[in-house]
Formats: sequence, structure tokens, C-alpha cells
Amino acid sequence: MTRGRGWLVGYGALTVAHLVTIAIGETWSQLITKVLLMPTLAMWVRVNGGPVTLLVALVASLVGDFLLQVDQLLPGMLAFGVAHVCYVLLFARRARKRSLVLVAAYGVVWLAALVVLWPGLGDNRIPVAVYSLLVTATAVTSGWSGWRAGVGGALFLISDGLIGAGLAGHDFTARDYLVMATYCVAQYLLSSGALRGDSR
Repeated sequence: MTRGRGWLVGYGALTVAHLVTIAIGETWSQLITKVLLMPTLAMWVRVNGGPVTLLVALVASLVGDFLLQVDQLLPGMLAFGVAHVCYVLLFARRARKRSLVLVAAYGVVWLAALVVLWPGLGDNRIPVAVYSLLVTATAVTSGWSGWRAGVGGALFLISDGLIGAGLAGHDFTARDYLVMATYCVAQYLLSSGALRGDSR
């Protein structure tokens, strides 16, 4: 993981730049910085010999980033769904200990969030329920694979939970910043967690 530090620095810089573009509210700068995030992280993963499954997850995330940025919710959720299937397959194979307690804990979180958001989701209820189950599965399997990936999976769940809150009409100041900040850190931790698993 010592190779390609320039790509990792670039990813950090793009993350900060994207958060700034949210502040200024300029659509094109938000789109450009957002779609550069995952390719930059993927290059870092590739330089460090990361698994193909992880690279596919990052490419699918890139597609999802673009589609959500141009307000294509369901296609964007589908793209991210592919990413989460990749993460689940990747981390389930690397699991150090399959904890049923973790499954139960995240199951309670998933159900509670769905109960709270359900009334405001309207036509998005079923897609959000299915997608959120995939995100929860990523959180569980990444948690089985070590603290680094586990924190990444938890942050991804928080990020998407904040998006769900917005869809259900529960908006608040700084929600967009928190969505992207937790998402960018989550993708880094999932990627670095997978790479550390390769190095063992």
C-alpha cells in the first residue's frame, strides 16, 4: 500500500474540492469533481495490485455517482447495488470471523431506519428497502473482515441513510456535506481494508 501515494493524495484533494463545490452550489464543478473521485481511488487500488472485484465495485460506484448527480435515482441505485454485491462477495470470502451478533445488530439498524423513513418514501419504498439491504450486507461482511473495512462499511451505511432521509423529506443543514464526507472516507476504508487483506 506504499505505492501510488500521488493517487491517494489526489483522492483526498478531490474529496475536499468536491465538498467546496457543494458550498458554492455550482452544478458543473460538482459533477466534474464527483466523477473524478472513484477513478482516482481505483488507480491507487490498481497500482497496489487490488483485486478485480474491488475495481469493479469502484467502477460501478463511478457510474452511480454520475447518475445520482444528474438526478437519475433508480439507475444510480442499481449501479451502487452492483457495487455492493461486489463488496459483499469480496469481504465474505475474506471473513475472519462470521459474527451473528453483528448480523443481528445491523439487522435491527436496517429495520429501524426503514420503519422511520417508510412513510415519506412514497414510490421509492421498495427500491430503497432492497438497496438498503444490500448496503447493510456490505456493512456486515466488511465488519467480519477487520476494523478498517468494518468502519468503511458502517460509514457507507450512514452515508446512504442520510440520502434516504432526504428522500423521505427529513432534510437538514449540512446533510449533503455529511453524505459525501462519509461516502468518500467509506470508499477509502473499504479499499484500503481490502488491500491490507491482500497483504496478509
